[in-house]
Amino acid sequence: MATTITGVRVFDGERLTQHTAVRLEGGLIDAVGGDELLRPGDQHVAGRGTLLPGLIDAHVHLLPGASRQALTFGVTTLLDMFSKPETVREAEAEGGADVRSSSIGATAPGGHPSMMYAPFPYVTGPADAEAFVADRVAEGARHLKVLYDDGGPLRVPSLDVPTVAALVSAAHGAGLLAVAHVTTAAAAVDLLPTGVDVLAHVPFDPLTATQVAAIGEAGVAVIATLSIADGFPGDGMLAAPELAGRLGPRGRTSSGGRRTGGCRRSCRTSRRPRGTSVCCTRPGCRCSRARTRRTRESCTGRACTASCSGWWRPG
Repeated sequence: MATTITGVRVFDGERLTQHTAVRLEGGLIDAVGGDELLRPGDQHVAGRGTLLPGLIDAHVHLLPGASRQALTFGVTTLLDMFSKPETVREAEAEGGADVRSSSIGATAPGGHPSMMYAPFPYVTGPADAEAFVADRVAEGARHLKVLYDDGGPLRVPSLDVPTVAALVSAAHGAGLLAVAHVTTAAAAVDLLPTGVDVLAHVPFDPLTATQVAAIGEAGVAVIATLSIADGFPGDGMLAAPELAGRLGPRGRTSSGGRRTGGCRRSCRTSRRPRGTSVCCTRPGCRCSRARTRRTRESCTGRACTASCSGWWRPG
């Protein structure tokens, strides 16, 4: 059955048009125009406001239900930047937003994000590049993610530049774009000669005019993950009722570091690491007890249960 949406302003991705209606058939746009598009038998949607193409979230890591939840925010395409194959398959089967994933990213043994996803295959040097990329293609990867840390915020083992260059070459040979995780301006410039196509983050430190020009001249696209660079200030979407209402329990936990109904109170203290939130979970828990780096009375884990300990830094 065709669907015709009327009574809207139509934004085509570049400009606001004069059209007020869109007809859809077979999952595709059949026509744009006015009320004359409505035909007998069409499902009629009396719209309001502005109709625009689906949004693309250019940097996600998948969780169960993420592709369905994306649709509630108008996001119809997710670019996943590191998830295990089984997680990707589950997301693709959810019937939500389109998922285009790197599958497992290329990182050094013990490198980022081992703390979140290990075990998974590592890359030990340039000789591993061809086989690693071939395995990702077999998993259905749509692009290659490489992780390069030069001693910035993350003090972890890292691929070196020759290994990144070998991976980029293998990716291009397989018809994939190469997306690079970097955290510093210097690291971004280090990788330009390797031929990377995209930087997965804006560097966390300021870029000089020369560095900006170099990235532009190389034709490298940059994903503006500015909320990560800013350390997740405040409560984000949780502070906006019109957005918080669209988040399920998992989304509220991920966004604010606490679970609805799980926190007796939230503590803020100057001694907590930047970007963390403290959740008191035991009867009688007080914010004054959340000063030590490890305590069992208050916790900052995703689950916010009394059994967790230590600080949790989002991202």
